[in-house]
Amino acid sequence: ARVIRELAAAHPGEVVGQFHPHNRGIAAAWRTGTDAARGGHVALLDADLQYQPEDLLRLWRVLREQSVDVVQGWRSPVGRERDSRYHLSRGFNLLLNAAFGMKLHDNKSGFVCAAREVMLDLLTHRGPYHYPQSFIMVAAHARGYAYREIETLFAPRKQGQSFLDGQSYRAAARSLVDLGRAVGEYRLATPPHDVAGEFLDRHRVERPEPPSRAAHPVRWRAYMSSFEATHWMITRDVERQVETLNATQWLTPSQLRDLQDEKLRRLVRHAYRSVPYYRHRMQEAGLRPEDIRTQDDLPKLPYLTKADVRRHLYFDIMAEGVDHDDILRVATSGSTGEPFVCYVDRRQLEFRWAATLRSQEWTGYRLGDPSVRLWHQTLGLSARQAWQERADARFVNRTHVPIFDLTPDRLDAMVALLAERRPVLIDGYAEAFDYLAQYLQARGRKGRPPRALMSSAQTLPRRSRELIESSFGGRVFDKYGSREFSGIAYESDAHDGHLIVAEGYIVEVLVDGRPAAPDEVGEVFVTDLNNRCLPFIRYRIGDLAQGVDHRPSPCGRGLPRIGEIQGRVQSIIQGTDHRWVPGTFFAHALKEFDHAIRQYQIVQDTVGAIRFRVVKGGRYSDDVIEECQRIIRRHLGHDLRIDLEFVDRIEMVRTGKRLASMSTLTIDFQRDGDRLRTNTSAPGGLGRLGSIWSFPIMRVIVTGSEGFVGRHLRAALRARCCQVRGLDRPGTGAEVECDLSDPALDPAALARALGPA
Repeated sequence: ARVIRELAAAHPGEVVGQFHPHNRGIAAAWRTGTDAARGGHVALLDADLQYQPEDLLRLWRVLREQSVDVVQGWRSPVGRERDSRYHLSRGFNLLLNAAFGMKLHDNKSGFVCAAREVMLDLLTHRGPYHYPQSFIMVAAHARGYAYREIETLFAPRKQGQSFLDGQSYRAAARSLVDLGRAVGEYRLATPPHDVAGEFLDRHRVERPEPPSRAAHPVRWRAYMSSFEATHWMITRDVERQVETLNATQWLTPSQLRDLQDEKLRRLVRHAYRSVPYYRHRMQEAGLRPEDIRTQDDLPKLPYLTKADVRRHLYFDIMAEGVDHDDILRVATSGSTGEPFVCYVDRRQLEFRWAATLRSQEWTGYRLGDPSVRLWHQTLGLSARQAWQERADARFVNRTHVPIFDLTPDRLDAMVALLAERRPVLIDGYAEAFDYLAQYLQARGRKGRPPRALMSSAQTLPRRSRELIESSFGGRVFDKYGSREFSGIAYESDAHDGHLIVAEGYIVEVLVDGRPAAPDEVGEVFVTDLNNRCLPFIRYRIGDLAQGVDHRPSPCGRGLPRIGEIQGRVQSIIQGTDHRWVPGTFFAHALKEFDHAIRQYQIVQDTVGAIRFRVVKGGRYSDDVIEECQRIIRRHLGHDLRIDLEFVDRIEMVRTGKRLASMSTLTIDFQRDGDRLRTNTSAPGGLGRLGSIWSFPIMRVIVTGSEGFVGRHLRAALRARCCQVRGLDRPGTGAEVECDLSDPALDPAALARALGPA
């Protein structure tokens, strides 16, 4: 203590002493010092100077050059006295290696260097240990940190006296008790790499029993007991994942963000250490893992594109040292004309399964309830996988109905099957739901309504949602996802946006590189926090959506939300007057003509021209087609060339998707975002109304006296350009909805009607 005080006085601000009023042990001293440290990295060195201070540089060099999380100096036998303490220590090291599957020379060595944040994590334990310092490397191993050890000299003590002198055997007995507790903590209670589970240990939240397990306990236990027989790649660990996700959804938004940041830091360290592609890109940008602390630092990293993955897939973007038996090849449907292949690991697949079940439970479904999937059941599966898929479906009471190549006979059979099965949940492509809903409506058929319909794979326009709900009699829960990640965001029972699966994904919605506002449309970028074999960091997925809203959801969950999904960047259609529309525009603009147009598709290969492919409906007329063309030209330019093409059907791809619009033109939403948006300002200070991306709704706040506001709202209503959602406060303001897809609406009508306001 005297030496520390002298050094602190001689080097104020550089040496800071931390003192305990009485001896609390080595581990407590480590924790106090690490808590007080102000640097990014921490080294532990005993004050008796048996470890050589000069070796600190060697530990630091290995930490930096080998890109590991923890470096330990193990005590060399050279020059060491081979007394009873030496042999007891060696024996205990063998026990630790055997108990935790490690191969270290000297688990108990306290000569350690790591990032401060990592060290704090390693020093956190549940507890009560006699000698917690013995398990610092066990903690590193169990929590998934990469570590190295280097041989260091261990000299005779130069200062003080060991508290173990004369009581080696008593200490050994206590160490055995500690070992039993450590097995419980690091092997049984929290599996390795369970960052979310460890986070919940530090941030208590009520963990209600997972709904499916509570509703059907016998079926659940039987299902989990046979789970690995009916699945490939994934294990019964999904049960723990389900329990964890059932709790983390109730964390506060700030806590969820902290969890994401913790997983992000680990992911970036792993990518830098084990993936040459990321290490090279970060070095080019002058970045090291410690430069990425939170999501606010993500813009420092470059985007990852599909082209990057294709180019580097079999070269340097796969992580080194991964277990190939735990990796699954995933191929997309190639609906954009370019099939895409990536790889995911078992941990990510198990997370997918658990997140999917959680989202299904939001609808009121419980595993074991009768359900139907309008999906391809065995397409692309091996014979064994197909058998496992069928066995799993039978176990959970799920029926698959293939939905590509639909014919009237198939539709009749499908309707009969739905009536027979009486499902609680129907899950399928939005296009399949829409097609089947039209069929039911045309024939006036309606069976027992399901509790919920989960729509996915394509955008879901409001009119389609209303048609599906009225035809089936159940509520629609929309899902946003991709083959690379499975479900990214889901609607909950509040139906107020799509809740992001934040425990596994960081979603950015960007315009010109900046975050889009919650009511603004931008391009979606996804960072997968779980997949280690091929990390997806700031992955440019190619979709458009309304910006992320971090406010708590009305359903009470702390998960952030994204708004309406606007389709793919490849679905954007370019006009002749520098205006652009997303693919969802056509669903709204042509919604009144379903009596004359059964199916349609917009295709653009050339600037200034589109192909309008049409399947004629029962009340088709040339006048209707001319009106459709007028509406399209109103928004995309009066000199737009429209080539009509009448066809018998719009083909689905093999997985059952039908593309409503597709373009082969190159569009960079981050470079051209401002140019793609058209803002409308009105006289009198109304200001920015929004952009053409705000389909189907544009929201405006109008303020003024009660009579003033009411007068101009009535004018807007007479102009058929808006609906009033309701006054925020009488006499103060109103929130106005403007449906830009109304065929009678000139986009400037709202500005003219509300101009004086």
